[in-house]
Amino acid sequence: MVFLTFAVKIQGATQVMIPNREERTGARPGASGRYPDVLAAFFALLWVLMVLAPVQALAGGAVQGRDNVLVLHSYSQDFVWTRSQQDGVDAVFGPLSAAYDVRMEYLDALRQPGLLKKPILLDLLRTKFADQQFRVVLTSDNAAFDFARAHRNELFPGVPIVFMGLNGYQDSLLASETGITGVAEDGDLFGTLQVLLQLAPQTRRIIFPGMLDDLTYRAIRSTAAKELAALPPQVAVEFPEFSDVDAALDALKTLPSDSAIVIMSNMRTRAGQGISSQRVVEFTNWDCVVGHGALGGSVISGMEQGRQAAEIALRVLRGEPAQAIPVRRGAGKTLLFDYQQLARFGIPASRLPKGAVVLFAPERSLRISHEAAWVSGVSFVLLLGVAASLFLAVRRRRRAEEQVRTLNQELEQRVQERTAQLEASNKELEEFSYSMSHDMRSPLRALDGYSTILLEKYGAGFDDECKRLLRVLQTSARQQGRLVDDILRFLALGRQKMHPSMIDLTQMASDVFAEFQAAEPARQMHLDIGVLPPTRGDVSMIRLAMQNLLSNAIKHSSTDHQTLIEIAGVAGEQEHTYSITDHGAGFDMRYADKLFRVFERVHPAGEYEGSGVGLAIVKRIIERHGGRVWAEGRVGEGATFYFTLPHAKLGDAREGLHNSRPEFKAI
Repeated sequence: MVFLTFAVKIQGATQVMIPNREERTGARPGASGRYPDVLAAFFALLWVLMVLAPVQALAGGAVQGRDNVLVLHSYSQDFVWTRSQQDGVDAVFGPLSAAYDVRMEYLDALRQPGLLKKPILLDLLRTKFADQQFRVVLTSDNAAFDFARAHRNELFPGVPIVFMGLNGYQDSLLASETGITGVAEDGDLFGTLQVLLQLAPQTRRIIFPGMLDDLTYRAIRSTAAKELAALPPQVAVEFPEFSDVDAALDALKTLPSDSAIVIMSNMRTRAGQGISSQRVVEFTNWDCVVGHGALGGSVISGMEQGRQAAEIALRVLRGEPAQAIPVRRGAGKTLLFDYQQLARFGIPASRLPKGAVVLFAPERSLRISHEAAWVSGVSFVLLLGVAASLFLAVRRRRRAEEQVRTLNQELEQRVQERTAQLEASNKELEEFSYSMSHDMRSPLRALDGYSTILLEKYGAGFDDECKRLLRVLQTSARQQGRLVDDILRFLALGRQKMHPSMIDLTQMASDVFAEFQAAEPARQMHLDIGVLPPTRGDVSMIRLAMQNLLSNAIKHSSTDHQTLIEIAGVAGEQEHTYSITDHGAGFDMRYADKLFRVFERVHPAGEYEGSGVGLAIVKRIIERHGGRVWAEGRVGEGATFYFTLPHAKLGDAREGLHNSRPEFKAI
């Protein structure tokens, strides 16, 4: 893995940035210089046993019916780049876990570079792999590849090797060997240098510091001549080598303001600790660093390297000779930048190269493909059609209801004949609305499904804005689906037969509130409830009304850190009165008559979630039981919703009355 990072001196302040693969804070100094050689060797062996060696009982051969695949990583599993490469491997082999058993080993070459040259590591792995037969070995970065290649005959003789992230690859490297192929890492040094000079044109001196014993640094330096030759003649290049990163920092912190630093190797402190690539850096060649202090650059992807290497390994497992598969060069390059770092150095986005992607910008211009624009346009038209259909259906129902009332007033002597006609018309309209709402589910499911397919199958080709718009489309389709469900539930209440029984409203309200608490465990919600008078009615309907009223109270108290809901009840001779009080947003009493209408809101539509049908459902349920519902509130001081239900002794009589008369109510 090539480490390429710039530290540019801007406005007289030198930014010295030393990268590695993962930020590690609070690391203890290494053992070097603190223990005798024998004791240091003992602790090195102990470390290897803990990090590399699982329980011996688990170190047997392949799982029954599965082939063994070994992934040998150069660094430890807590490095971002290593995890990114492994994610790419898992993306290919994860769905095939029934056929292949993928094992990972981490050499940790950064923390323990000398251990790879000692026989203790080779002896340990030889013992560990003694009973294992691997079908293919994948290696990440140079250290693991060099180790596997040097000890191939001792550890896994004849097993094909597929490398990923190999620096300094040349075709002549494998001229005398067979059974090796993979993905070479071709970092875009030229592209990043061009970006550097474009964004920091005052640069006249570029320093490439490295470690004395770093083979990766030497390999990259030997292959960088072509890129360096393209630099302007006034830009000087230097390659100083240091024993550790502390010495490099001491030497480089006094650079003049026209200097830049390019780090292209794994650097270590005097104590032997690696310096992470997630310290503050200015330019980089790795996507995993952008967003952790790096300004950006022409980056490559560790996950893409892992995915491509795993695809090659899969071809080998299925019978293709490794040497017959060409080595893949590069793993996807993108001009990627961090908006916050650009702002820190006063670099406007307009100076970036064409096609550059800027992350974390507060406002971004709309960039969308023709396919996504077409999908969004069609979706908008369909949603508009759905809304228009619902509106027309509602208007037709209301018009029919007015016609019924007029005919009943003017033609009292023909009421039974007209009633039969109006019942038929009402049924037809209700069936039409029900059918329309039901049929709307299909295009909504199609919108949700096709947008999901676009994201999963073609998401890699979309930019972030396109992906965001597709997710907005998914959310809108699902919200519209929930609205259709609420409308269907509302319409069904007019036809649903009631089954009255005694209801303990105290227990019912407590149970419903507990369900909301379980759904939001992190939120502090409290219920203050007294003993509510029992009533008689349809249990499922009353429970639905209680759920909608409590949901409304909790939803409009969402900005409170501690939500308190109060429920009370007063017994009467003919009916009982119940109230549900919240201390949330409240409402203006001038709009109280809108609360229980379908699609009517007293708050902006985007301020609180919901379909606008819930309180209308409550009103229909309470009225079917012979009760009333109303509300009182003040803006910012909460609201109280009241409803009445008949006395338990009168419940059956009221139910019989409401089931016997024609149902002419419309949404």
